[in-house]
Amino acid sequence: MMEFVRLGKSGLKISQLTFGSALTIGTEKEDVNFAQRMIDTAWDNGIRSFDVSNNYGMGKAEILVGQALAHYNREEYVLSTKGSWPIGESVYAKGLSRKHILWAFEESLKKLNQDYIDIYYAHRYDPEVSMEEIVRTFNYLIQSGKVRYWATSEWPLEALQECHNVCEKLGMEKPIVEQFIYSYALIKAENNGVKDFCNENGVGTMGFSPLCQGYLTGKYRHGVPSESRIAKSNEINYHKTVNFYQQNKERIDHFLDVAEKYHLSGTALALQWCLRKNIYPVVGASSPEQLESNVKAMTIYIPDSIWDEL
Repeated sequence: MMEFVRLGKSGLKISQLTFGSALTIGTEKEDVNFAQRMIDTAWDNGIRSFDVSNNYGMGKAEILVGQALAHYNREEYVLSTKGSWPIGESVYAKGLSRKHILWAFEESLKKLNQDYIDIYYAHRYDPEVSMEEIVRTFNYLIQSGKVRYWATSEWPLEALQECHNVCEKLGMEKPIVEQFIYSYALIKAENNGVKDFCNENGVGTMGFSPLCQGYLTGKYRHGVPSESRIAKSNEINYHKTVNFYQQNKERIDHFLDVAEKYHLSGTALALQWCLRKNIYPVVGASSPEQLESNVKAMTIYIPDSIWDEL
């Protein structure tokens, strides 16, 4: 049974697992039937939180996810999208200026075919725009009724601190969640103060790449599987996965040694590690079977002694 959790101090609840579309829907596969199968599988397994961005597949992910979600009652799921990542060559096609964000948001609404978005992310910090302009822009979207909450993704600690100070000074709504890269292998958010800041200020935390792009499942331990992200790196124009092992080798090897020692699913260990930290995972999947296995991994019992060993 999928559990629901509150995001920080907000009243918004999401399913413990969020289904994300980065590098799969609209990138690896542009087939609406595939998108529908994935969304249906997520729904059938209790997932009610869906995450996209305007740069995933350069807009194709939003179109396909929107078409797939059209089969469901809008008030029964939480939909997030993002703006600020470069989506064109023009100087106006990126960043957190009011000009770009208001245009990018309306484009996302059209592609998703939605009347509103539950969570709209400032997708990376933009130091060229004043914090007051950023705060006022995202609050304007909330006041327009087209956005329910706003959030940040991969923002540095100093920017989050300034953002909260400006929100308090202006009497405006603060972002309810910070989404950062996080897994057992990559704990940057615990070391740079971002996680602590969120805990202290009632900001929810969500983590993308909770399986360290597949390394924590053990799939790469004995080579590169033909259907893996590394094998498809040219096809999907994404070449960063291969670097994750070299950058986080010690923690990945220790994690997999413990999983093998106790004959435990690496997926279960990795996802539940995030949940124990109150960091809610955003998971992607290349097949319905893979997504189902992620959900089932949440229910596998893992004794405290194994967490201690990790």
